[in-house]
Amino acid sequence: MERRFVIFIFLFSLGMLVQSSKVVQAQAPGKGLMNAISFKALPYKTAFSVRPMDDSYQNMVLKQKFEHHLKTEGFSISKNAPLVITFGTNNELSSYTTRNRRSILELDAHGGREGGENARMRFNLFDSNSGGMFNEGKGETSLKTIGHFRLDVSIVNRTNGKHYWKAWATTNQSRSGGGDLILAMVPEVVNRMGKKVTSQIFDLF
Repeated sequence: MERRFVIFIFLFSLGMLVQSSKVVQAQAPGKGLMNAISFKALPYKTAFSVRPMDDSYQNMVLKQKFEHHLKTEGFSISKNAPLVITFGTNNELSSYTTRNRRSILELDAHGGREGGENARMRFNLFDSNSGGMFNEGKGETSLKTIGHFRLDVSIVNRTNGKHYWKAWATTNQSRSGGGDLILAMVPEVVNRMGKKVTSQIFDLF
């Protein structure tokens, strides 16, 4: 029983390591991460109507991109098609946190059983970096969460409102414009349309 438990823990840890490595890879420039849920099989070579969540300029360009790749894959586009592809985009900015690094009193103890034979206490009067009694220091700003661009896509039956497929693709923000990165997601989304996808990393360019 104990041996089986050890094996289970090992396999579980290995699985978590693989998943975390995928997430790390997705952080690389030019990479996207996609997930999708399939609720019902899509009819073979059916027609679609493509509808953005809003009529912004970027979404109109995305609509054309979707329609182009759908036609390339053998699907037809019709305004009154029974299945509707709805998509929306999201831009989540990076967030930062600032920590005050001011340090007035510093304690140092080492040696002996309790680590206190060579104890030393020092008053920090002035430090341009960490701050001290007479100044606050520069402080420290660090990245809290990495911003990302996201594309959400769903396929719904126009008649009864039932979902056939739902997908979302993300990529970290970079020097490239968000519009270009989201446009680069479309071919992968169309290529995997109707399929179940779990943390799939793909190339944007």
